[in-house]
Amino acid sequence: MSADFSALRAQFPLLARELGGRRIAWLDNASTTPRPRAVLEALREYHEQYSANVHRGVHALAAEASERFEAARDEVANFLGASSSEIVFTSGTTEAANLVAGALGLAPQDEVLLTGAEHHSNLLPWRQRCATRVLELDERGTPLYAGLAGLFTPRTRLVAVHHASNVLGAIAPLREISALAHARGIPVFVDGAQGAGHLALDVRELECDFYAFSGHKLGGPSGSGALYAREDWLERLAPQRWGGGMVARVDAQGCELRSGPQRFEAGTPNVEGVLGLAAALRLLREIGMPQVEQHGRELARALLEERAHLPGVRLLGPVDAAARIPLVALALPPRGLDAETAARTLSDAFGVLVSAGRHCAHPLHDACGVEATLRASAWVHNDLDDVRRFGEALRGLIA
Repeated sequence: MSADFSALRAQFPLLARELGGRRIAWLDNASTTPRPRAVLEALREYHEQYSANVHRGVHALAAEASERFEAARDEVANFLGASSSEIVFTSGTTEAANLVAGALGLAPQDEVLLTGAEHHSNLLPWRQRCATRVLELDERGTPLYAGLAGLFTPRTRLVAVHHASNVLGAIAPLREISALAHARGIPVFVDGAQGAGHLALDVRELECDFYAFSGHKLGGPSGSGALYAREDWLERLAPQRWGGGMVARVDAQGCELRSGPQRFEAGTPNVEGVLGLAAALRLLREIGMPQVEQHGRELARALLEERAHLPGVRLLGPVDAAARIPLVALALPPRGLDAETAARTLSDAFGVLVSAGRHCAHPLHDACGVEATLRASAWVHNDLDDVRRFGEALRGLIA
């Protein structure tokens, strides 16, 4: 593991904390990531130097805030391989999915195609508005993508799929999915909450129509995120929220909407969140996303190797490290500690922080016949020692 990644830990102040007399090993990144100093500094600078609303004032601080806000849009666009005119700021992936679901004007008889491994945020916004058709899973929970073509009907309006599963760690074949959908004139929405911080991205190459991600999954502040909507689709969507900031002019008869993504950003935006998100993306750009992806494969390989030494533990998702992000969800032996107790014990006794439960993916756990899983998820600040500590501690608990 490269020295560059070993040094990254020092950029995350939270990781200096200790639990159980040991420095923490944060392996709960699929839930949320620690914030690097660059992000904390961006937030401090905004509040101390130019804390003003954007796109409304003409004084110097308002102009500076607006300029930096739009520079953040450029940063997101560059990160995704998109145009700035295709980036809508949101509070995260959940809001983005709801925005698209409402803006498409889905009717009850319409259908959205999903996999059985979707996070609730990429299931409920569609299911509340229309019918859904769900791709089956194999015995490990991985979607059987070969069956996707058979799900399309004349009523299909959208395919909605994760980039990487928050339970399986599995990476979806987005190019193949997009090709299948576009051959039938159907757009593709991608839940990138788990993919964006781990995988090098180019939405043009993926050929998706929508891509959403959350800032707090890749070092940014909570309540920040973005939606990429291909420009021709953005022009066809109807705003779902109304208020200041998204209109060019209002008179007694009606209003004139602003052009581009700002017509979907009604009200005062989360300015500091957007600026913190841009700082997180700049850090990833400096590291290099191909390097981040390679580091993730090394961590995924280490997690799978540790799991191989855990007797009676069932792994969900693919066994190939190259097919997943550095995340494992484990079903513990039925006779022993439950996942929640194991997670709390790992925290309090060993300083290893992981998740336990159903991870907002109840249908996936039901399909796999698992009540709950223990999930360890690594990111750029983690090293092989963090993974080793997790494996050793869990082996002791199982024994």
